[in-house]
Amino acid sequence: MHEHLHGIGAVARKSGLPVSALRFYDAAGVLRPAWCDPVTGYRWYSGEQVSQARLIARLRHVEMPLADITEVLASRHRPGEALTVLDRHLRALESRFAAALEQLSDARELADPPATRFEVSAADLARALAAVRYAAASDPAWPALTGILLDCSDGVLRLVACDRARLAVASVPVGGLDGPPVQVVAPLSALESLPDGDGHGHGHGERRSPGAGRAVVPVELSVEMRADRVSFSAPGAEPVVAEPVAAEYPDYRSLLRASWTREVRIPASDLVSRVVDRVPAALRGGPDVVGVLLGDRGVDVVEPSGPGALAYDRAYLLEALAATGGETVVLALDAGRQVLGMTGEDRPDDRSLLMPVRLRA
Repeated sequence: MHEHLHGIGAVARKSGLPVSALRFYDAAGVLRPAWCDPVTGYRWYSGEQVSQARLIARLRHVEMPLADITEVLASRHRPGEALTVLDRHLRALESRFAAALEQLSDARELADPPATRFEVSAADLARALAAVRYAAASDPAWPALTGILLDCSDGVLRLVACDRARLAVASVPVGGLDGPPVQVVAPLSALESLPDGDGHGHGHGERRSPGAGRAVVPVELSVEMRADRVSFSAPGAEPVVAEPVAAEYPDYRSLLRASWTREVRIPASDLVSRVVDRVPAALRGGPDVVGVLLGDRGVDVVEPSGPGALAYDRAYLLEALAATGGETVVLALDAGRQVLGMTGEDRPDDRSLLMPVRLRA
């Protein structure tokens, strides 16, 4: 009797349905075996039932309900009726697929980092970069500090550079701001490739008005910042797109919230000449450090080990002075942390901070 029947294991292999599924379809009345051994309970299937099992496997792969599968099997000799059931299920799948696409599209928008867009003058951005560039680190052990922090909030773009011994901040006004506050650490190379408003840098920094001789049209950069990308676009130039440095930047705002106990104004050229001239004889050949005293009578540059003096790296101090610009420099001191702050009188929102040098006893 068994020579024309197939055991449940063989049917499972030929149809792709597991043995457990065949037992389930037997119990559910979807595909009952041709014969079941009354002693062992072993199920045997006819050749036609093997074909039916294959059909069931295909329909289950497309998630057809059991009731519809039963209807297809019952009408398998009436193709018109079976195709009606299949077409109905196809329309249901298409409807579900369209709904799934819509949900996935919404999910992509929710998962995609929000973008902040604005416009900024290329010349302003170049000036701000020049004001902080000197303080960027080069140590690969501190990857975040090798870039420039771009902090956009409150209608202002702040550029921040820090190498742990000094910190520089410069602010640039922005227009057309759209999006939440955002911070990214931009690679220095990307910022240095941007146009600077004078025809230098990436692309063209200025555009000439048609028929206006040498008239210059200021270049506006369109900027888009998001957690995973920052891009700059200038008219007539290829966009500059960069992936932010994937490292956390220090909280520079806490340093700016210093307790400035003293503030002194001094001509920049005056301070430069004092710092340049003051090379302590005792320290020649050693650390190039100067002492700074801020008092009621102004600023004194003295021996770094002198009474009340705070020691600072002379080269760092000169770089900060050069970056500040302007004719008058405002020096301020956080006596508690001995941090020296420096701003230009014409750009009070831009600031350089110098950490003290610890002299050996």
